[in-house]
Amino acid sequence: MNTETQKVDVSATIEFTPEMIAAAFWEMDSEHQADFFAELERIAGVNLCFQMAWVVREMVERADRGNYQAQKGFQTMLSHAKDYVESATDIRYWRAQHEIRKMTDAALARVGGAA
Repeated sequence: MNTETQKVDVSATIEFTPEMIAAAFWEMDSEHQADFFAELERIAGVNLCFQMAWVVREMVERADRGNYQAQKGFQTMLSHAKDYVESATDIRYWRAQHEIRKMTDAALARVGGAA
């Protein structure tokens, strides 16, 4: 009896629809969603800025025809993300100040100074 593993190469062409990509993105956890945006930036670089201008133009044209779904989703994601980034930056700043204060107090206590 032959116990060697046999390999079979299979090739397929799959066309991803926006619905498929959106569903896959939504099923990801936040770490993988962040990876998605990092990869998008890596692939597109500065061109991401220009592409987003075209995307926003398309959304506005759709809204002019009464289809607000893309624009609502985009605005919701971006407006909340901006607030979250600012809050996260404030929290990191506060934590850094707190840690520096603790280290300063500890150093002063070691040399006999008052905190």
